[in-house]
Amino acid sequence: MIITIGAFDGFHRGHARLLEEARRLAGSTGDSWGAVTFQPHPGIFLGGLEATLFTARERELIRRLLTIPHLFILRFDRALQELAPKAFWRALKATFALHEMEVSGVVMGRDFRFGLNQKGTVEDLEAFCREDGLPVVTLNLLEHGEARYSSTEARQAITTGNVRQADEVLGYPWFLWSQVVHGNQRGRTLGFPTANLALPKGQAAPASGVYAAVLCIGGRWHTGALSVGDNPTFGDVHEMRAEIFILDFQGDLYDSSLPVLLLDRLPPLQRFPDGPSLTRQIERDVSRCRETGRTELAARPELFASFAACVSAMDAEGLFVPDIWRLIDAD
Repeated sequence: MIITIGAFDGFHRGHARLLEEARRLAGSTGDSWGAVTFQPHPGIFLGGLEATLFTARERELIRRLLTIPHLFILRFDRALQELAPKAFWRALKATFALHEMEVSGVVMGRDFRFGLNQKGTVEDLEAFCREDGLPVVTLNLLEHGEARYSSTEARQAITTGNVRQADEVLGYPWFLWSQVVHGNQRGRTLGFPTANLALPKGQAAPASGVYAAVLCIGGRWHTGALSVGDNPTFGDVHEMRAEIFILDFQGDLYDSSLPVLLLDRLPPLQRFPDGPSLTRQIERDVSRCRETGRTELAARPELFASFAACVSAMDAEGLFVPDIWRLIDAD
């Protein structure tokens, strides 16, 4: 098994080189390949990160979208954190062996760090692989301009509402796969019934505003106007909420789980003097969202067709529960 190792909070354009090299190396050796990652995200466990780009289920969808054959998830806990670099490598190989697989090569980014206090470097792992007679490839992640593609950049783009920049970093629109929950149903009184979406805890939340979005329902794409915020016009909501008006759709979506892809952000939410003024603004926003959705779906038909197929397959399989490995003691 050829492996590439990283936190992989979503597989972005910077990771593309690692994935393609792992695919190439596996093809040349006749092996399979996959990505090794961690749950929870090391940054969450160590306290330096408050939220991730994607949930475990969303990351599984991305794995399928990018046709990564295997995703191996390691439990990031105190025992793993305290392993010295060589001990981590031995434990990783032993854990694969326990699952009747053998690590046959490694692909990694040049800035990869591992082991206690992140003291392990790519040079260390290269030396461990050489000792074991395994091929190892170290690569620089892809860059754009003078900046390196990174999950940090994507998270910053989402939390500031720049979803187009997040798309540029990721190579696909950022999305949330959210449960439809009951709201106060004020949208119905305004003529725009909305589906209220639960915002998962621990996941990066987009900045307040209205977003042009597309969502997949029953294998078909629909355009939507997604509002994120605390309802400034009526002032009776004091926490972040997300609700989407789905264009040209009628039906009961309560308790459904909807993947919603954010395409562009409209002007920030503002307070209007009354309901009719808000309704007129919503009409303008819906018109813009319709055009954005139509344009984006037409521009990348293969991406959206693959996305819909992956969603449908996961829906058919039912509840997704990730298989999380604990590293075993190799001694």
